Amino acid sequence: MWMNPSWKELGELVDGGELYLEPGIAEKCAERCAELREELVKLEGRAKRLASVDGLGHLPSGIALAHKFEQKASGGDYALDQALGDHITTVEQMQAVFEKIAARFGAAEEANVQALGGIDPGQ
Repeated sequence: MWMNPSWKELGELVDGGELYLEPGIAEKCAERCAELREELVKLEGRAKRLASVDGLGHLPSGIALAHKFEQKASGGDYALDQALGDHITTVEQMQAVFEKIAARFGAAEEANVQALGGIDPGQ
């Protein structure tokens, strides 16, 4: 049993037919992922604009504090813009898995319809 499988591994489970959701659920999850991605992209843009902090004065302590805040927003160790970028990547992976589930379900439904359409009711 896996503990914390990656979205790539979950996609492989979908490919193998081992992971599925009830009809309509995967589509709703994919839609929500798209919405969340848009929100995160907006936040990422705002975080990049925070990379320039003004108003803390011209004393060395104010300059140092401004620099520290700037680094937390962008350019520092795992800054906000980088963390948001990682979140965006994860949400895109999630969306791809949900879309794959929906596509597999749609393909299975189509195959069932085709198979049932080929049955001769007169026999």
